Amino acid sequence: MRFAACLKKDIRLLTGGGLRSLAFLILPVLLVFLMFFGMRTAAGADTLATRFDIAVRDDDNTVMSRMLISQLDRIELFNAVVRAGSKTDEELTEAGCAAVVTVPKDFFYDLYDMKDTDVVIALNADMPAEAAMVRTAFTALVGILEENQRAHYAAARVKYGDLGSEEMEEVYYEYSNAAITDALGRLDLVELSGVWEKSYDGEKLFFAASILSMLIMFIPLGVLRSVSEELDAGLSARFAVSGGSIAEAMLSKLVIAFVMTAVPVGLLIAILKIGPVLSILPALIVSFDLSFAFFLLLSVLSGKASSAQLIGNIVMLLILTLGGALYPVKLMPGIFRAAAGYLPPGVILASMQYASMGRGASYQLPRLIPLFACAMVFFLASLPFLKGRRRA
Repeated sequence: MRFAACLKKDIRLLTGGGLRSLAFLILPVLLVFLMFFGMRTAAGADTLATRFDIAVRDDDNTVMSRMLISQLDRIELFNAVVRAGSKTDEELTEAGCAAVVTVPKDFFYDLYDMKDTDVVIALNADMPAEAAMVRTAFTALVGILEENQRAHYAAARVKYGDLGSEEMEEVYYEYSNAAITDALGRLDLVELSGVWEKSYDGEKLFFAASILSMLIMFIPLGVLRSVSEELDAGLSARFAVSGGSIAEAMLSKLVIAFVMTAVPVGLLIAILKIGPVLSILPALIVSFDLSFAFFLLLSVLSGKASSAQLIGNIVMLLILTLGGALYPVKLMPGIFRAAAGYLPPGVILASMQYASMGRGASYQLPRLIPLFACAMVFFLASLPFLKGRRRA
């Protein structure tokens, strides 16, 4: 009952302020429209993949494989096609290659015999946009080769009936004679940007990450901004007299902030069909935890709700800008580009890009662990102020 009463109190504090509460509900919607209609240029600049390097490891080492690599050299989108040599995938990706493509041994012999062969592509997680383009292009290329195989085989069955060795040799010859040329022509690798636009909607992810980041920061700030005034007014003390605790009071605010954040975030993810959800959920939860802990500390330090709101808005604007939600990361100086990946907008965008590449949450741990540690530091730093203000 005490916890339910605490929840009711927090809801009234949040919604019982007349025009102020109305502005609190309307402002996120207005920000969404401003971000959607006023940031298309920024979104395009941030999601545009400029010329980049890829690496090729030629384990086949045949005339056909060397011919394929020479064709890749002619693609304008690739700044350079690096020969892997003895370098590892990690060394090549650290050197700035968006992907490392390995042409396996006897690949073209297997292709001639219509045997299934795996082509290994190592993607650079730090270049998700470029890596996704390479993955999409080569996946489409393999799909075209498979379609050609089925088409030639079906045509041969119609022409020869049951296929003996001589007929199969004829099928192999007809298929291999134009397999690579036809596949590259249909894929139109020179126009890779078209493949990219169809397979990987960069602008959609940019807008989604920006809006989700704004919601994850704005709503906890609105819930927590009055903590200091509540403590000064003695609400916490009266709650303690009734048998409650400061932990219950903070848990109430956490529940209210989480529910009010989860509803619009969930709707946005469902409407934009972003997923898989399990791949981006850790980034969303850690970003929410960080926002809640930071604004809790800010509120107990500021003393007034108006001060907490003002400072919080400034901090939120800085984070949205430095995190790439309001200004393209690629246009920032080097030191800011490095920091962007560890702010909520950058982390959320990266998680969506990883998910679009088929990578799970484990790839995000190097970014999420520092954020979670910061959230713990902010929360622990706020505890002495909460206890001290309560005794006062």
